[in-house]
Amino acid sequence: MDLVEGSGSDAFAVLAFIPNTGGNTPGTLAGYALAKDPDDVLITKGIQKYFVADDTPTAELKHQNVTLSLSLTVKNGSVIITGKVLDKDANDAVLWERTVVDTPQADILEEGTDSPAAPYITTGYFTLYLYQQFNAAISAYSVYYDNAVVLAPPVAANVAPIITEVQPVEFAAFLPVSTQISFKVTDDKDLSNDKISVVLNGETFTPANGLVVTGAGGIKTATLGGLKANTNYKAVLRAEDAEGLSASRTLYFDTFATGSFIVEVEDYNFDAGSYFNSPVRTAEGWGQAENSYVDRVGVEGTDFHDTRTAPAGADTPYRTFDPVRMQRSRDQQRPQFDPNNLVFDYDVGDIAAGEWLQYTRQFASGNYQVYLRQALANMATGESVLELVTGDRTQPDAASQVLGSFLGERTGFQYRNFLLTDASGMNPVVLRLNGVTTLRLRQVTPDPGDGARFQNYLIFIPVPDPGKQRATVSSVTPANGAEVPNAAPAIVAEIQNRDTSVKVPTVALAVDGAAVNATVTATAQGARVDYTLSPLPPTGSTVTCRITFKDSEDVDVSAEWSFKLTYTGLDPANRRSGPGQDRGFTVRVVQAPAGSGLANSLARAEEQLAPNSTIPKALETTAVAQVINQTQSEGAGAGYFQAPDDPESVVPGIAESPEGTDDFSVEIMAWLELPAGAYRFGVVSDDGYKITSGATPQDTGGTVLGFHNGGPANETFDFVVTQAGFYPFRMVWYERGGSAHAEWFAVDLATGERTLINDPDSPRAIKAYRNVAAETAPKLQSTARLGEPFADDNTATVNPGAKTITVPVAGPMRFYRLSGSQAYRITSPRLQGANLVLGYE
Repeated sequence: MDLVEGSGSDAFAVLAFIPNTGGNTPGTLAGYALAKDPDDVLITKGIQKYFVADDTPTAELKHQNVTLSLSLTVKNGSVIITGKVLDKDANDAVLWERTVVDTPQADILEEGTDSPAAPYITTGYFTLYLYQQFNAAISAYSVYYDNAVVLAPPVAANVAPIITEVQPVEFAAFLPVSTQISFKVTDDKDLSNDKISVVLNGETFTPANGLVVTGAGGIKTATLGGLKANTNYKAVLRAEDAEGLSASRTLYFDTFATGSFIVEVEDYNFDAGSYFNSPVRTAEGWGQAENSYVDRVGVEGTDFHDTRTAPAGADTPYRTFDPVRMQRSRDQQRPQFDPNNLVFDYDVGDIAAGEWLQYTRQFASGNYQVYLRQALANMATGESVLELVTGDRTQPDAASQVLGSFLGERTGFQYRNFLLTDASGMNPVVLRLNGVTTLRLRQVTPDPGDGARFQNYLIFIPVPDPGKQRATVSSVTPANGAEVPNAAPAIVAEIQNRDTSVKVPTVALAVDGAAVNATVTATAQGARVDYTLSPLPPTGSTVTCRITFKDSEDVDVSAEWSFKLTYTGLDPANRRSGPGQDRGFTVRVVQAPAGSGLANSLARAEEQLAPNSTIPKALETTAVAQVINQTQSEGAGAGYFQAPDDPESVVPGIAESPEGTDDFSVEIMAWLELPAGAYRFGVVSDDGYKITSGATPQDTGGTVLGFHNGGPANETFDFVVTQAGFYPFRMVWYERGGSAHAEWFAVDLATGERTLINDPDSPRAIKAYRNVAAETAPKLQSTARLGEPFADDNTATVNPGAKTITVPVAGPMRFYRLSGSQAYRITSPRLQGANLVLGYE
């Protein structure tokens, strides 16, 4: 694709492949892309998920008359991605080129996390974007493209139809009921009208019941009208060709009245319970105005709860004295907002679990369904709950009861309405409201480090009386559809009384169809269910939970939801049985000459530590440490473990180094003694870090357990050990400039207590060893008949490192066993040519 011209800094031209499976659309920005502005070049897997984020002088390239080239090659389950920038004024000379590989495992990115880890090996859209870096220095953004070329291997003999020219636009809001759904279907063979359909809120429309299909041959246009007022729609457009291949597109939009009762998420209470029922919109930056929420000051713990304690300038533009993070909304502009006169719409974002905002309004008596308008970028799911404040809204932490959940799904930077439902997401909740009412929007799911939610408004839609509303499961953790990396996931459910109440003794929880002994506690609003998942299913498993109970009228009520486990497990093939030798860690430090100005990335750290590194080396030293609680200079305390109880040690060699305290990398190696079970490790570092477990402590290609690229980190990560033993670990942390420190600790899953790995003063500490006794290789023995003596098989070749035994296959049937100084188990027997290969552990 030719980039003819682009505007200034932060106006990115983006050439992308966006998968069209799993509900993904170009609006999510999830896919492979090459992105360029005048100062940066990126190779991405989505927004804030960057394999390459080059902002060095090598990326300061011309932003006109260049060609962007993105090559994707599938090989052995991985995708090889090559991005190039070519100079059209110089015979397509290569100005910039990088190649990266997206493997099936979670890869280390320069920025963000590789989630989902699996590569995109599927069909998708050729996509061009203009990406505007929000709040950048210029007021107008533009890119001009030309000469798009797409090359691909020969396709199958038949491909699915193509759906284009879709109307209305995705996620449109406040459409008139006269709006028609329309789309074009194209195929290389004649299309049958009755194979084109629209599924609208679960009802299928074909030419037999209202869908109008026109056109001839392989080009058809479908149109559907008859929309209803005040309705939130999901429309699935479908087309099937003559050979049975089908294509589909999903649209979300609404026909809500423009005069609907709306509560802007940014318009929460102030002055300990004060509110405006019909606020006016006034200009940003002009201070308080009558009947306006601009610069009104909320009271922490009464009007809102936020994990931050202070405002943050550009991140708090509307309520400038409160710490609640906001931005000017990217949602479609509504008539009451006028950016030209600084009257902006806002989103609340940068969300942490447990934060909440409180709203008091006067409602006309009636029944309402409630929708939360929000966008979810780089988040598969995100749960918020709506609560009715039953206590005094002017007092801190007023009592409340859960009404239902908003179960958000990934939308990218496009905004969608999410209905208030029970915890399963299947059953809408209808609120009966009358007069002055205080509601609380509470956040359950935190924003990930490389993702975000942008919450715009709550809209209340009048609906008919639903009749009796029975007690319901109003919220659950983990949320329905969530991916859970925790190694000890806790299942929590809240049951809310409504027109009927729960009979607490009848509450039961089943996990994957089996009844479990959960803790059920009566509450003022209903009941709470708690259960820690045990035994832990294998990672990748989908766990299905079902709660059943009887209500006060002896009616059976149930709710079912599922979540997926994504924790990491250590490979038992890498463990040794011990004993451990020489307590402590081997610590290696490499520093570049002063003023090197190295990159602030893990890739640089690994390159600096590698044998025969091209990075100049001014210092290299190796030492032994008993704990990892390091800093760059004496007395520069940081993190959880500080003097006098836990004094830091200076990074080996740095105190004596004439090169200063910048541009060094640290490699830490040890064997950790780990019983079987679930673990949570934590790292505080400045700058980034990586912890892996491979075949040996020196293995640079081990499984990544936790990492942070770029600046300071304070993170935890979980993993599981299925078989006890001594496991090899490797930690890398590095310093670019400024402060530098690192702590490596374990976190008690029950109490949250932190303990430094190998702390000699703590009996709870996980022990670390520099060496572990070598494994004694087992002997392979065989016999022709069971019941007869086994004898050593001298034809067998034992590979203790790989934990395999290879033996030639010849002659009649034989039985095999392993003999040695410890118990062994044969795993994964397989034929390889004329040999039998036995894995063991």
